[in-house]
Amino acid sequence: MKVYLKNSGYRALINSTVLSGIGDSLYNIVFIIYAASVPNKSLAVSLASFATLLPSLLSVVTGSLADQTHHKAKSVIIVRMIQAALFVLLAGLIKLPQSFPLFLFLLLINIVSDTIGSYANGLTLPFLPRLLPEDELNAAFGLETAATTTVQIIFQGLGAALIVAMAYNYSAFAWINAATFCLAILPLKLTWPRLIKAEKEIPLSQKPDQSLLSNIADAWLELKKHSFILLTIALAVIINFLGASMNGLINVALLGERTMWLGNYGNTVALLDIIFSVGTILGSLLMNDFLKNSRLLTLLLLAGASLAALGVSFIWHQALILAAVSLFAAGYIAGKVNPRISALMVREIPNEKIAAVSGFMQMSVLIGAPVGQALFLSIANMQTPQVSWILFTILATLFIVLCALLTQNKKLVMNER
Repeated sequence: MKVYLKNSGYRALINSTVLSGIGDSLYNIVFIIYAASVPNKSLAVSLASFATLLPSLLSVVTGSLADQTHHKAKSVIIVRMIQAALFVLLAGLIKLPQSFPLFLFLLLINIVSDTIGSYANGLTLPFLPRLLPEDELNAAFGLETAATTTVQIIFQGLGAALIVAMAYNYSAFAWINAATFCLAILPLKLTWPRLIKAEKEIPLSQKPDQSLLSNIADAWLELKKHSFILLTIALAVIINFLGASMNGLINVALLGERTMWLGNYGNTVALLDIIFSVGTILGSLLMNDFLKNSRLLTLLLLAGASLAALGVSFIWHQALILAAVSLFAAGYIAGKVNPRISALMVREIPNEKIAAVSGFMQMSVLIGAPVGQALFLSIANMQTPQVSWILFTILATLFIVLCALLTQNKKLVMNER
């Protein structure tokens, strides 16, 4: 928190990110509710849910564009203005009689807004090493993770409640979203001279207007120079393969595990989700705890252990407390791993390539999510959830063994600064 209070440039960037995140969190859940009311609602809800992943899949594209953008601070403001304009347009269109073609057009607006928002986030990354000393990067990324996670929890829940209270006035919500994007500009304008000074120190891309394939190839070549970061990405793909399947498996397994219910099914699902989120927030905020000096490989090993314990809790059936503790631990460690990886990237990757490399990493890690979900949920439906949990636990245990072996490699350990 000290880094937030004493550094006006960093404070402006995080305030702007949080304000734009409020609108995103509100409208993403509200748009899924809207999708459930249009013709062919099953397909509409599926498309709306997938749309939330698409900007991440395109992050290597938006990251490359961000690296090639010269006037980064000015471009962030322009993006926020465009996002506000898109939702003003959406506010008018959504009043029209519901139809599936209209839904697809509104979905396109939402995707465009989220995608250019991802581009804006890539624009801000090179500012951080110019605004902050190296020893404060972990704390800075930890606070950002905690802030964005908190906003997501609070405003998704608030959005679901408010849309009912406002009699499903989707247009009003679009106006709220437009307002948050306008408000996100204010912190940047208030510290404009500080940001412009930092921007002048950011190296410009030496290869402007490259093709997408060239940008991906450059990101890959840059990563090959940093073996530890490349290894970290590979391990993150594996842990995301397991972690992304966690919520779906829990939801399916609890349907047949009444002994693990806390009152009823809905309360139990909500409680476990909140426990994981609270763990993530605390892990991100408490940077000076007992894990402060732990290596990244050690943290990944502990993440695998928490997932293995979660699997055991469902194999064991009547182990809600173990499930809750495991989820809290998984969230707590995730709150430390993600900022640590981000700080490592900012320290090691040249500023002019950081957004493209970050986008490549995000896209690579995300690939594990749908594969894991398809595998474990298919087994749960074709066999039983217990079979899925057994496989889940075996794979998590193998991941622990892999991390344990890697921690014995002195060369790898020395590569992490």
